[in-house]
Amino acid sequence: MKNGFLLIDKEIDFTSRDVCNIVSKRFNARKVGHSGTLDPFATGLLIVGINGATKTLSFLESQFKTYEASLLLGSKTDSGDLSGQTVETAPVPSIEIKDIKEVFSSLEGRIEQEVPLISAVRVKGKRLYEYARENEEVELPTRSIDVLKLELISFKDNVLTFKAVVSKGTYIRALGETIAEKLNTLGHLIYLRRTKILDMDVSMAKKVKEVDENDLIPTCDILRKVMPVKVITHKENLKKAQHGGKLSLKIFEEKIPLFCVSDDNNNYIAIYEYCDLGYYKCVRGYCFENH
Repeated sequence: MKNGFLLIDKEIDFTSRDVCNIVSKRFNARKVGHSGTLDPFATGLLIVGINGATKTLSFLESQFKTYEASLLLGSKTDSGDLSGQTVETAPVPSIEIKDIKEVFSSLEGRIEQEVPLISAVRVKGKRLYEYARENEEVELPTRSIDVLKLELISFKDNVLTFKAVVSKGTYIRALGETIAEKLNTLGHLIYLRRTKILDMDVSMAKKVKEVDENDLIPTCDILRKVMPVKVITHKENLKKAQHGGKLSLKIFEEKIPLFCVSDDNNNYIAIYEYCDLGYYKCVRGYCFENH
């Protein structure tokens, strides 16, 4: 059975699920998943896991991601992007580059972000977009996000193009609206492209209908980017890891927060993390070989 990852350059109007469905048929894969949803209007890097690799996707979702976005000032849509209907307009004041940079600086770091109404987040067992579809009022939840970096690319004809490096769960269209508000106007995204996750750049990716088996990246090659790999040769400890059992802190000289266990044949067994109770606990029991 094929296991591994694909780097896909998602095209406009495809949903992230559309991409997975195409990959599933092309590779005759039992399981296909992706890390980090991209809206249909957005393009760019989508990491797709095949079969066993899907079990490790959650460890990639927590990584910072880089985007390029264009924000049209002066109007707001119900979706926060060009796919929605205009719900409000506002004049655009005279804006200097220094004003934009000051706004960017104020948003860097940890901030609270209101989840957009047009989103799949559940509130009281119902997705927010369902409330929107039924025109039903709902209190929008907020979440803490980290904005590592905001960088101005260009500003011309009321279109502000910027680069953003952000944490998991960040809605760039909501961030765009906040930027517009801080510039004393309204705005919505007219372009969004994810360009990077970890050290994987969109230039390394292919369109979904262009990929084949030669593009599969071994699961271990991706996991090594987010955690150390530790070889266990002691038979008893190896057996424990294969069954998701507790591992003693004494098996390594230093405390390791999160790591992947392999045997001496480079077969990856499971993912473990440090537990305050004094042992390593299995957080993902997953046996797969380096292929």
